[in-house]
This record gives sequence, C-alpha cells and structure tokens, in this order.
Amino acid sequence: MVSLKYLLGFATLASAARKLSIFRGTGQIRTLWNDGNHDDLGCLTDTGLWTSDETLCGVFEAARHNISPSKLTAFTLTSAAGPCQLHGARFTCEPGNEAYEFGTWPWPNSVPGVECLRWGQYGLMASFGRNPPSPADPPQEIHMVSSIEEGKYVWLAWAEL
Repeated sequence: MVSLKYLLGFATLASAARKLSIFRGTGQIRTLWNDGNHDDLGCLTDTGLWTSDETLCGVFEAARHNISPSKLTAFTLTSAAGPCQLHGARFTCEPGNEAYEFGTWPWPNSVPGVECLRWGQYGLMASFGRNPPSPADPPQEIHMVSSIEEGKYVWLAWAEL
C-alpha cells in the first residue's frame, strides 16, 4: 500500500513543476532532470543542499537586474541561511557569502521553455551522493557536474511561491 506522505510528496512536486517561472521574487529552487521528460527531482534547502524531502525545501529571494551595457539578465539569490554563491563548483547559501550574480541558461542547452541557473558557461549540477537523493536521505551538497558522478544530472529552475 502506498503511504499518504508518498502521494502528497508527488502532489507537491507536480504543483511546483506547474509554477516554474523566471528567477524573480520569492520561490524555491527546483532540480530538473537534464534528460527524458525533465522530471522534477527535488529542491534545494535554505543552505543550498539537494533534497527530495519536500518539507526541507528552502525559500529564496531572487533579485533580478540587467548588467549594463550588454543588457544581459542577471540575478542574486538569498535564503534565510544567507546569500548564495558557488564556492569552487559547490552551490552554497550561508552567512558571509557575497551574493553572486547568476544568469540563465538558454534553451536548447537546458530545459526547453524554462529558465535554468547558469554560472559562467556552466549550469548542469549533480552530487557525489545518490542522484537524485531519496526522501529518506539527508540533504546532500550539489555542484557543477564533473562527469564522474553517477545517476541523474539536473538543472536548477525557479518555482515561484
């Protein structure tokens, strides 16, 4: 028999996937599979860790602006844990971070029709743990793919709250 928590988790994932939008305002950072039907494989916690336990999903603020003179769109991300950035290739949000200016990755290099987070020329993410983590797993670090990780690689997308 399937548990109610299991079914509610899928309902929450489906509802978040329907609200994918541009990085602006208050939202969650969702992890979308880079292949197949681009399944929603979880979210990031306030500290920038990857989880598929919906009760641990963080809430982020995205401040969007244009970078002059090129007029490219950029945005910063902040959570209750602090400003977000990449340390090396690892995504993190914590006190003392300088808010990094992220950009978006244009299709066809990511999920068609969905803004995906970009850092320089990189955007595809994974973990050295299970990809994706199961809801029972503790949240795990997420970093830019180095092509040695096993499992599914993901793009980071925005679900407006």
